[in-house]
Amino acid sequence: MKKITLLLLLLTASIVQLNAQQKKLVLATYTYATNNRLQNLTPLAEYLSQKTGHTIIAVSYPTVQGLISAIINDSVDFAMMNTSGYLTLQRNNPGVAIPIINLDMGNTVTTNYAGCLIANKETGITKIAELSKQPNKFSLSLVNQSSTSGNLVPRLLLNDNNIPTPEKNFTINYLGSHRKVAEDIMNIPNGIGGCGCAEIDSVRKYAPFDSKVTVLDSFNNIPLGPIVYKKNLNKKITQTFTKELLQLHKNAPDIFKNFCAGWTEFKQAVAFKKVADKDYDAFRKMFGNNEQLWQLIE
Repeated sequence: MKKITLLLLLLTASIVQLNAQQKKLVLATYTYATNNRLQNLTPLAEYLSQKTGHTIIAVSYPTVQGLISAIINDSVDFAMMNTSGYLTLQRNNPGVAIPIINLDMGNTVTTNYAGCLIANKETGITKIAELSKQPNKFSLSLVNQSSTSGNLVPRLLLNDNNIPTPEKNFTINYLGSHRKVAEDIMNIPNGIGGCGCAEIDSVRKYAPFDSKVTVLDSFNNIPLGPIVYKKNLNKKITQTFTKELLQLHKNAPDIFKNFCAGWTEFKQAVAFKKVADKDYDAFRKMFGNNEQLWQLIE
C-alpha cells in the first residue's frame, strides 16, 4: 500500500512538472497607431519556441498602458516595452519586471532613437528659447501620450527652456503617429511639433521638409526600450531566452531583421545586447523635479 501511495505521489509530481513545462509563455508588445507588430513578433516567438522547447505565443496590447497592466497582473512572461512605458512601470511597480535585453546599434550609431522639436518657418521661431516669450500664439502637435520621442522628449526639451507646462503656452494636439506630425507641421503656419527624428529623415525623402520646417532642437541619446521578464519566471527559462536572443542576429538574421522592422528606432540595430535598470538612470534624471512630466506618461 505504501509503495502504491509513493508511486501515485511521484506520478502526480511528474504530471505537475510536465504541465508547468508545457505552459504557454507570452511574449507581448504594444500597438503603435494601426500596427500591432504581430507580424514582427510572431516569427520571433515561433523561433524561440523551437529553440527553447517552450511554447511561446505573441500578443499585442492596444496601448502601452494595456501592456503595463498585463505585466502587473501577471499575464505576460516577456514584453518588448518602449522607454516611457518601462520607466512608468518601474516607478509605480518597482521590480515587478526585470530588463534583460535591448538593441545594439553598432559602433557607428549610438542610437536611432531621438526626439525632435520642430517649427513651421512661418512662425519665425528658430530657437526653443523664443517660444517662452510668445505664449498662447502657437499650437503644439505631438504623437500620443505614451510616446517617448514624440511626447516625452519634446516636453523635456521645453522643460529645459523654461516651459515646464506646455499646456499653458500652446494648444496641444495628439496626431497619432510621428509621420503625421512631421507632415502636418509643413502645412500649419503657427505649428510647433514634437516627433521622432528618424521620421523626419523619412519625410525628407519625398517632401520639401527643410524648405518649410526648422528643427529647433533634438535629444539623440534616448535609451531604447527593453525586453523585460516577470520577476517570478523560472531562471532557466530566462537564461535560455536571453542566450537565444543574443545570438539571433547570427543564427536567424532574417527573423532578427523582421523583428527590428516593427520599430522605426530599431531599423539600424545590429544585434541584441544585455541591459540593466541602471542603464536608464541618466534619462530618469532629465525629469528633475517636474512631477507633471511623470504624470503625462503614467
